Order: sequence, then structure tokens, then C-alpha cells
Amino acid sequence: MRKIIALTIDVEPDCPPYLHTYRGIEEGLPGLLSVLGKYDVEATLFVTGDVASRYPRQVEGMAQHYEIGCHGYSHARFDRMTSDEAVHEIEKSTEVLCRLAGRKIISFRAPNLIFPERFLKLLGDNGYLVDSSLAKYKLQHLYQIYAAGWDFNNRLLRVPVSATSSVLRLPLGNKIIAHLSSPVVLFFHPWEFVDMQSEPVRWDCRINTGSIALERLESVIKSFKASGYRFCTMADFLNL
Repeated sequence: MRKIIALTIDVEPDCPPYLHTYRGIEEGLPGLLSVLGKYDVEATLFVTGDVASRYPRQVEGMAQHYEIGCHGYSHARFDRMTSDEAVHEIEKSTEVLCRLAGRKIISFRAPNLIFPERFLKLLGDNGYLVDSSLAKYKLQHLYQIYAAGWDFNNRLLRVPVSATSSVLRLPLGNKIIAHLSSPVVLFFHPWEFVDMQSEPVRWDCRINTGSIALERLESVIKSFKASGYRFCTMADFLNL
């Protein structure tokens, strides 16, 4: 079996719902992209429509080198939306992202990795082919993980996330990541690569942020490269 890893970045405001700033986009994202470029690895950036609207040039630049995916528009939770609200979120974010990326957006991830089954049809209706809104580490997703793969009813390939974003920064995080089974799907946020030690957020959002997180990301990339893993985008899963 081929060894595969996908690095994904949820490009959103700083650590919602605690903060509503954008230091991650302005301070964390450049360093993160620099590391990806240094090791020439593929990645998918799931961008909210709100961030894209605020930072259009950054999104246009990222689209030249990486896959751009959709992360909703406002980063509101879909499980708290009506059908009309969900339609508006998906259509509005899709329009903004397609325009700035200059191409069709086919990969989607819901904020908080929570996306009600009743909304899956909306993804297919808006041209999405890959959904990465499931998480292997969330108890409420366990029954769905067995069905991960092709969802023929909604014309979607469902690819679950392997571990929580903070695993990179935990004391034994690198060892945990090294023992994940292929395909490995990791996700991070730009704000994790900003020093958040003094911010009013949970401890797992503060610990080892900033330069330490960047060092650990480099270590993870080098380790998987040395182990013969192929780095891919979410769109690549359609052909794997």
C-alpha cells in the first residue's frame, strides 16, 4: 500500500470562538508557507470566504502553488444553521474562492469538523468532489468513519482527518503523528504558528505555538519524507 500524507491548513480567524483577530494570516501564514516551500511539499489550504475577502492578494498568491479548498464563509458552525443559511454560506464562499483562485474549488471542510448529513447534497450541487469534514478522533464520527470513501448518493469522496490540530504541539505529538496509519491527513491553523502564550485561549491552543510549532512542522515533514511518504493535496485523493 502506498504511504500517503496530506498536509492541510484551515485558514481562518485566530482561534475562534475565543479570538476574532487575524494575526495568523498576517504573521503565522508567511512562516508556514515558507516551510512548505522549503521542502517542496503539496498542501491544501481550506480558506474561509471571510478571510479571502479580507486578504484577496494572499489567496491569489497561495492559489499559484497550492490547492485552495473551502472552509465556509464566516466560520460559523453548520450544525447550528438552517438550510437557507447553509446554502448562503456555501454559495457565497464558493463564489469568492473560485474568483480569487481562478479555478473551480472542489475540496471542502466544515468549521469545527462538523457537517450535518442533511447538507451533503449542497456540496455536490456546488461542484465539490471531496469532503474532509470527518475526524477519526471525534467520538460522534466513529460510526461514519467506516463509511469514509465514496459517497455515491452525493457524488463525494469523504476523506477523514487523522488527528486533532494541536497534536503537532503536544509533548509527545511527533511520536503520535509517526504512528498514524496511511493515509495520514493532518491539519493546522495559521494562528498556531504565532506565539499565543499570553492570549486568553485554552491551554491546548497556547502550548508550543509560534517558532516551536514551525520547528515541529519541519521535523514532521522531514520524518515523513525520510519514510518514503508521498505528500498530496485533497484533490489528489480522487486519483489515488
